[in-house]
Formats: sequence, structure tokens, C-alpha cells
Amino acid sequence: MSDIDPPYELPEDEYRNRVGVLVDRLKDLQVRDMRAVRAAAERIVDHPNGTTHTIDTAAQLLTAVVDPRAVRANQIRSQRVRGGRILHLLRASVWTPLLLVDATNGRFVVDQAYLSDPQVIPGTTLKVALAAPDSSGTVPSLIYRGTRQAVATALDENADYVRQANSWEADIRINGILMPLLAGHVEYRFTDAPSRPAVGVVDGTSRTASAHRILGLAESDIVAATPESQRKWLTRRLKDLTDTVGVLASGTEPDEEGLLTAEGVVNALTAEADLIVGWGWDEQTTGRPSHVEPTYASTLNLALGAQNIEPKSFSAEAQSTLLAERSVNTLADYGLISHTELVYALGREDLTEVARKLGYSRHRDERCAWLIRLMTTPEPKLRKVLNEALNTKAFSAKNRSRPTIELALRSFSGHDHQYLDRARNAAVHALWTDVGTTPWSVHSRPDNEALDELEDEALAEVHDGQPGSRCQEVAARGIVPLLALGGLGVDRGSAQFRGQPAVVIARMMKNEWGIRQLMATVRASREDRPFPRLDPDGRQLPDDVQRNTPSYNNNWLREQVLSEEVTTPVTEAEEPEKVLFQSLQTAWDALERYRELKDPAYDSLTDDKWREAAKTAGRLSKNINKYVQEED
Repeated sequence: MSDIDPPYELPEDEYRNRVGVLVDRLKDLQVRDMRAVRAAAERIVDHPNGTTHTIDTAAQLLTAVVDPRAVRANQIRSQRVRGGRILHLLRASVWTPLLLVDATNGRFVVDQAYLSDPQVIPGTTLKVALAAPDSSGTVPSLIYRGTRQAVATALDENADYVRQANSWEADIRINGILMPLLAGHVEYRFTDAPSRPAVGVVDGTSRTASAHRILGLAESDIVAATPESQRKWLTRRLKDLTDTVGVLASGTEPDEEGLLTAEGVVNALTAEADLIVGWGWDEQTTGRPSHVEPTYASTLNLALGAQNIEPKSFSAEAQSTLLAERSVNTLADYGLISHTELVYALGREDLTEVARKLGYSRHRDERCAWLIRLMTTPEPKLRKVLNEALNTKAFSAKNRSRPTIELALRSFSGHDHQYLDRARNAAVHALWTDVGTTPWSVHSRPDNEALDELEDEALAEVHDGQPGSRCQEVAARGIVPLLALGGLGVDRGSAQFRGQPAVVIARMMKNEWGIRQLMATVRASREDRPFPRLDPDGRQLPDDVQRNTPSYNNNWLREQVLSEEVTTPVTEAEEPEKVLFQSLQTAWDALERYRELKDPAYDSLTDDKWREAAKTAGRLSKNINKYVQEED
């Protein structure tokens, strides 16, 4: 059976009724001429509560509307979104063949390659991400830049991805698109062809891509066509459909498969959509900056977040990346970072010129360190905005870790997926505890001489017994390459020496061997070499291809860092600290083991010794909580 076979044999009267409904529906579907579209654009632009579009861009947006004659400015409504913003929306029925999927949908971020990674070469690397869309002026439009081939390829790959992960084809054939789409004006400014205005779907990409599959359309075909040729194609398609349904109506014998095919196509032709005609600050929101206006691109980022309807939601990696994007976009909206810094943080495009403008080198370890410093800044104004964007009440290295390192890993997107998957798992607990409290900064280190100088300064801090700003910079430069090159992973599985990645990094930045190993990893990432392993004297061990695997490296690194021989305490206080944590873990493991061995399994512990143990644990917890506090 095909996917359009009827679930049961249709009675003839039901068949005739459904054919009649199709005939009536097609009578109402007409492609209106551009005069009606232009008139609708003028109505909403001239109205006091209308749109910030120009008449031309409003007409380009309303081209997708099935019946522009019904469009009125008083139909525009405002919808509050995150971050104290609002979107102005116009609900209308639209033609799905005149829509395009979002070229930078949040689901795609993990599987794509980014030009901030020097290994990614346009034209030879698959799934190269487009640069983040820009928005400028008062027109609510996303502006994408790239070659015509790059844009078309990205659109096709993204549509294929969402169809595989979240297909709605079967449902649309039967019921149509039930959930309204969110769409707006986009402009593709090709570097090798004239610009192309279009209507892009920013929420509802999987439904749009599924409808296009039913209609036999590819995104690259749509973006290659001019708006005028699209309307001609749609007119012909409606005529062909009308002829096909006419044959079904006049036929003496029921054609159930033909009916279901025609119903599926008609259901896929149109959808309800909220068209974005404006945006801005919500006037009722307190604490918003008065001297800057939010950008359209960041407002959409906040509006969409990482939400998705069933059947498949965003991955945890995509959610973390979107949280990080939301954070840096919000910083830019509040005027706390420049547009150049925003591009540098997003890491979607070649950053050679961008890094030069900011006074940094092109090397990716420098971007990673800069990004860690930005996301863990002690500056109160920035920290407050970041807390709001990340939806956290206070700063902690843990709640910053995953989104920060997800965004940093864009500069390593050309690596093997097994490395990146492990890196993402470890990223959850990778930022060390004092990363946001110690004052440190990132300096340009363009060559080996500059790296040698940083290493010498960090080693001097270690020898003085006071690891400081240079050790912090070494850790910030080395942590993401250490994860991405397969040198450090989580402590599950076969790892003999247990501890979160943050513990490993915190130990490494406090001893001589750790500093040398981190710097060797930074150099390897610059020279496109495998993860290097140093002996206790700081000399590189011979490279063993068979052993240079993520699992082996993870165990090896942990043994070097967490074993007694290497981790001699830097200060006297570290020894009792180590005893405390080991004792707590031993006590926890013993309780779990006791519970497993007790037969029958206990329901309660009533002896005085257990009551005393509970009191002791309570006093210890109270004393620790007295000094452990989250920072604002």
C-alpha cells in the first residue's frame, strides 16, 4: 500500500461529497494580480497602527497571501515575547509554494560546519552553515548573504534534515497544516547574482518542508525562481488541479487514489500564517534600555527560543547553542557588545577580518578564550543581562558551561563527530569553579613566540604558588581544544580516575605539567595535529595512532592529573579539601552498598547510630551551606 491509500473503502456517496468539496475549495483558490497585493500593502503601511515595512517590502511579503483583498491594518495584533519585546503580527492564509524554510533553523546548528573553523572550506565541506542573518533599519526583514549555490544548498539540506527528523507529510495530506506558521520578509543578497526577496518561515519549518515534498518542490527550485515565475507556476498548478478534480467529478467510476492525491495536494497548497510586520520593545516592560533599539534578528531569536511542537523536539545541543546565541544577541541589543563582537561570538562565518578589527589573531583558541571570558564576565551589567537571557537567577560556572562551549565548538565543527559528541557530553561540567570570579583577560597571541611567553608567565605563577590571570587564560585557551581533539571526556564508563572535566582543568592550571599539557594542546589545534601527550618532564610522547583515541586519551589524562603522584597540593588547604571530598564519596558509596546488600531491603533506619549519623551529616551540610553561595 502507498501512503495515500484510503484506510477503508469509501462509499460512493462519501466519495462524491469529498469530490464536491474539492471543487468548491478550488473555486476559492485564485492567484490575485499584483494590483490587489499592492493595494493591501498600501493599506497597512498608511495606517497609523500599521507596519514599519515600506510599501515595496510589504508587497513582497503579501505576495504570499491567498487573498490580499481581505488584508486590513486593524487585523494586526501585538504579541509579547521574551526579553521585553513584542512582535506585530498579521494573520492570513498563505500559499506554501511561495514560502521558503528558515536557512538558519535552530535544529541545524549541531550538524552543520562553520567557517570560523579553518578546516571548513566552502565548496568542499558538506553542510556549511550560512552566516547569521542580519537586520537593519526599521524594516522587519532578515538579510542573508552568500553565493547563490551556498544559499540553495543550505536551504535544501535544512529542508531534508527537518523532514527526516520531523516529517508531517502523512498528516498534511489528510488534515492540511493545522498549526499557524510564523513567517516574515527575507532578502537573499547573493554575492554572485541579484538579490532575491522572499517570504521565509521562521517557525513551522518542518511543516513547510513537508508541504513542499507533497507538492514536488525543492527549496533550491523556489529560491532560483523569480517571484513572477513562481506566481505563473502556481496559476498553472491550480488550473491542472481544477482539471484533475473535474475529471474525478465527471467520472462514472470512483477513483479513490486520485481523490486522495488531489486532496493531499490541495491541503498542502495553503496554510494559516502569522506574518511579521513589526517589532520593538514592550512599553510595559521595566528596566529596558532607553538609548538602544532591539534588532529584528535578536527579537526573533528570543521569540522562538528552543521550542518545538511534537513529534520531535530540539536536541539538548541545539537548545544550548540557541541559549548562547540568545545571550550574545541580547548583549548586542543592550549595547554591551558591538556588532563586530557579535559576529565574532556567533562564529558562523570566516572571522579573519573580524578578529583583526577586534585586535585578536585568527586562531580558534583565541576566540574560545574570548567567548569564555565574555560569558563568565564579572562585569555586573553584562552578568545581569546574561542571567536573564539564560533564565538563571545567579551566576555559576555550571549553568554557563554547556551553552558557552557549544558556541565555542563551532570553531571545531570540521572534526570527527565522535570527538564532538564526546566534547558536548563533557561540556556540561567543563568550566572550572572560579572562572567567573578571578580577574583575567585575553590577549592576542598570534604566533608561537607569543604562546611561549604566555606559557612562561603561567609557569611563573605556578612556581610562586599563586596561579592567577595567566593560568586562567591558559585554561580558557586550552579547554575547548582539549575537548574537541578527544583529550578529555566525561568520567563515566571505563574512566579509572573519577571527576568532572572542571576538576581536571582546575588541577591542570595549578601545576607545571598541566600548564605545559594545555599549551601543547593549543599548539596542536593551531597546527591541525592530533591530541599531544606529554611525559612528566614536559616532553611529547611518541604518537601512537592506535592509542590516540578519545577513550584512551581520557583515561590517560585523568591518570596524569588525578593520581597522587601528579596532583601534589599547591597549597596546604588542598590536602584536607581532598580528604573531605574523598570521605564524602566513600560514605555515599558505602550507604548505597549497604542498601543493596541489606536483606530484606530496609524501609527505615531506627537505630541510635543511624540517628547520630543523620545529625552529623546535617551539621556538616549546614556548615558547608553557610559558606557556599551563588554569586549575583
